[in-house]
Amino acid sequence: MQYRRFGRTNIEASVFTCGGMRFQHSWKKSDKPTNESIKRVESVVKRSLELGINLIDTANGYGTSEEELGYVLSNVPRDSFYIQTKVPLMEDISIFRKLFDESMELLRLDYVDLFALHGINNNELLNLALKKGGCLDEALRFKKEGRVKHIGFSTHGPTDIIIDTIHSGGFDYVNLHWFFIFQDNWPAIVEAGKQDMGVFIISPNDKGGMLYKPSDKLKRLTEPLSPMVFNNLFCLAAPEIQTLTIGASLPEDLEEHVNSLQYFGRHDEL
Repeated sequence: MQYRRFGRTNIEASVFTCGGMRFQHSWKKSDKPTNESIKRVESVVKRSLELGINLIDTANGYGTSEEELGYVLSNVPRDSFYIQTKVPLMEDISIFRKLFDESMELLRLDYVDLFALHGINNNELLNLALKKGGCLDEALRFKKEGRVKHIGFSTHGPTDIIIDTIHSGGFDYVNLHWFFIFQDNWPAIVEAGKQDMGVFIISPNDKGGMLYKPSDKLKRLTEPLSPMVFNNLFCLAAPEIQTLTIGASLPEDLEEHVNSLQYFGRHDEL
């Protein structure tokens, strides 16, 4: 595994993150996880740790993901992983805190290493985050309470909104989209680097073209690499980027990504 300093958090993050959006039992929190789904999550997390992946990602909105991870991580040494969860922005701060408390209870953790305000996608949501007594102020309270180590934000919004959020100076890292078929957010990545923020790429092999089930044409175009390996190498050729999420639903989904590492140092040539 390769590791990169995740901006001013100083976390030495693996270049791949175990993403928790595809292995969950259900998108409905009210559905209880099954023994089978918990075992599946356990197998993905266990294999991730074996491969040297030290960062796990989930969110309050990922259905049963947090609850299943809570079962699994309660049996894993706390110093063997970093974890991120995310909570959506709320005008009612009491609901925002309630959702955070719910996430912590489901995860069975005293603290999370990374906590993101989920989905700063437009000016209205940015104002909810930054206004006095808003979501960022509340997240800072979580940090003061020792329940959060570092605060970031995730976004599916346009580049100008991302840059405005970065320039607010309130965040340690950003989760955003950037990959071979969508490079618009590069100016935001540059601005994040100027502030020594960590840069976390969301779903580069799903949103980046559903590369886990590529067309024959795409396979021919990226030969001798697979489309996923090609995209991984493209993203990680930029030192400004520290980690890419892998939305694994089974342990074997991790293998092709980790195989990308054999080509490290040959990005330009390939």
